Amino acid sequence: MTWIALYLLKPVARRAHLLDIPKGRKQHTGAVPLIGGMSVFAGVSVATLFILPANPAVSTWLLCALGIVLLGVADDAEDLSVKLRIAMQTLLTLALCIGSGLSLQNLGNLLGLGEIDLGLFSYPFTVIIVLGVINAFNMIDGIDGLLGSVAMGSLLSLVMLFNLPAHTAELGVCVVFIAALIPYLLNNLVLPPFKQKIFMGDAGSMLIGLTISWLLIQGTQDPTAQAFRPVTALWLIALPIMDMVRVILQRLREGRSPFAAGRDHLHHLLMEIGLSKSATLVTMSTLAFALASVGVVSEHLQINASLMFYAFLLTFLAYLLLLAPVAKAEKDSVRRWFNEQSVTQTARKILARYGNN
Repeated sequence: MTWIALYLLKPVARRAHLLDIPKGRKQHTGAVPLIGGMSVFAGVSVATLFILPANPAVSTWLLCALGIVLLGVADDAEDLSVKLRIAMQTLLTLALCIGSGLSLQNLGNLLGLGEIDLGLFSYPFTVIIVLGVINAFNMIDGIDGLLGSVAMGSLLSLVMLFNLPAHTAELGVCVVFIAALIPYLLNNLVLPPFKQKIFMGDAGSMLIGLTISWLLIQGTQDPTAQAFRPVTALWLIALPIMDMVRVILQRLREGRSPFAAGRDHLHHLLMEIGLSKSATLVTMSTLAFALASVGVVSEHLQINASLMFYAFLLTFLAYLLLLAPVAKAEKDSVRRWFNEQSVTQTARKILARYGNN
């Protein structure tokens, strides 16, 4: 169904203005259809409805996923305001929590001081975390194949953690979603038999973020059969989360909006130091899978939760320290470019005014 949807939606994309036009920081060639998210959702929803057994939590997720895809399509077509996007994402997250009956209530023994129970703060905390995950996957969608590859790594890790029969439904969703990502990745990377590139669009990145958030909540908060601990969930989405937090902190320090566009993400920095797009894709996908593997292995070995949390914080600190000089070099490069452009524009104005003399 994903494969069929990719073919059917391409002509529709042009008529509906669902196209990514190269401009500014976007350096691809030609207008690229933003139909990846809709195509993946088409495949996932059909398989879920006709193959997987009926499940109230899955039905709730599917309805909320439809809502997030429609929101993403509207954003792709009309470029919605940040406030409207966040408001709609918040409402859909609350609907998902209420409909499934689960939220981030217990965080486990993260600090080594006992179980952390959020109580009344459960819903607000869940909204903040889910919005963070949605936007983390949105931010990482910067080069061909990256979003799909990182998402597939997280989903494969979840397949290894969800046990049967307690989590048959969640395991089925993971497998179906992985299958739906395959034709998208082939098309996005223009591999045979596809000949025209397509992008995931905000519809796809938000769908992935919401779905993985829901799967992590289902896996960690089920009171009858917890599939894995909350600290493990951190490792499964470590790379998108660490890069989002780093970028937001850097932009706030520079006095910029956290939601502003920029070339300060990890994939931009890796290409700035000389890596090709292909090498950047392989490097980041490998790193994301390695971090997720740490979570899977630690869960199977039942390594102390607080130890794994502090290890995560140390990994994040190392990530920040390693990227600091690269980010500074990129910032200096951008500043020099703007200065050169300013000088060039000034020279052109002078020549235009006094050139005849």
